[in-house]
Amino acid sequence: MRRPDGHELSLGSADEHDTPAEVDAAFRTLRRVAVGHIAVFTGVIIAVPLLTAALDWWSQGRLFGGMSPMFAMTACGLYAFFFVICLAAATLSNAVEERMLGGPAREAPQDEEGTLPP
Repeated sequence: MRRPDGHELSLGSADEHDTPAEVDAAFRTLRRVAVGHIAVFTGVIIAVPLLTAALDWWSQGRLFGGMSPMFAMTACGLYAFFFVICLAAATLSNAVEERMLGGPAREAPQDEEGTLPP
C-alpha cells in the first residue's frame, strides 16, 4: 500500500500489533488509574481550605520561621505533593501500558543473543 506522498506503507503482520480488545482493556485500566489520581489530587486540594475553616491552629499556629501550618502546606507541601502525585501517575500508567500492550514479542523470554531458550 502506498501513501499519497509515494512512500510504501507497511502494516506488518497481525502478530506485531495489539488487538482492539487489548487496547480497549488498557484504555479502561488507564482511565481507572487516572480517575483514582484525580480523586486523591482533588481531596488534598480541598482539604487545605476545609482545615482552615475547621481548625484554628491550622491558620493561627506557628512553625519554623513564624509560618502557620497552612502557609507551610500551601507554600511547600503542595508542590511536593504535586511532584509525588505526578510521578506516581506517570510511573503507574507506563507500567500498566507496558504490561498490557506490546504483543507476544514482549512476553517471550529471550537470552542475551535475542534467541528463545531451548
